[in-house]
Amino acid sequence: MTATRTAAAPTRAAARPLTLDEKLALAGLTMDERLGGAGLAFDVNTASTPIPDVEIGPPILVADDQPIARLLERAARRLTTARWSRHAAVDSTGAICPLHAIHLEAGNDRQEGEARTLLLQAIRAEDRTVVSIPHWNSRQSGPAAPIRMLQAAARLA
Repeated sequence: MTATRTAAAPTRAAARPLTLDEKLALAGLTMDERLGGAGLAFDVNTASTPIPDVEIGPPILVADDQPIARLLERAARRLTTARWSRHAAVDSTGAICPLHAIHLEAGNDRQEGEARTLLLQAIRAEDRTVVSIPHWNSRQSGPAAPIRMLQAAARLA
């Protein structure tokens, strides 16, 4: 029998510590990767869907004794000029929601309450499942439906 010899495992030289320049280069690569991912995430999270401009129809002829109808018509016009907001009363760009447009046009709390009630009635005439105006507004894809509903509420007044 011949004796078998096992070769000794190669020994590794002790790893030398990284120099400052090597550490900075690795940190730079890591930060570049993180910043690239963060930049992409920011772009995705802040991307907005372009909303087309809406042409509002001719004003509804409202008699002087119908202040709520005039308030709702002014709110529709204001929503057109101030831009429409889907998720906030006033967003960071200054766009407003239909309820805030009513608030800005109302002369007092009673008028504002009546206008909001009529707006909800107009919305529910088309969709009985609507829980609230903000919930309905957040489901819209552009300003056309909110403006149309304000005009429909003015006709109800």
